[in-house]
Amino acid sequence: MKAIFVSLHGIFMITALITHIWTVIIAFTESGMFAGIISLFLPFFSELYWMFKMFGEKDTYAYIALIHLLLAIPFGMFGREKNV
Repeated sequence: MKAIFVSLHGIFMITALITHIWTVIIAFTESGMFAGIISLFLPFFSELYWMFKMFGEKDTYAYIALIHLLLAIPFGMFGREKNV
């Protein structure tokens, strides 16, 4: 199981970055510059907030953000190879 997370860690990081950029764009368009800047520097909290806010409006984004937030737990635990 750990080998799967280690091998897919790079792909997860790229898709998480794309999701975060999408979050910042939503924050800028929905609430303005201040919300966009806050969302840029607080990725976990901003994606959590905008995921709940966008349910019912932009369901595609909300479900992708939910999947990334849930997958962040195992990827955080097993995703990187620890060279000790």
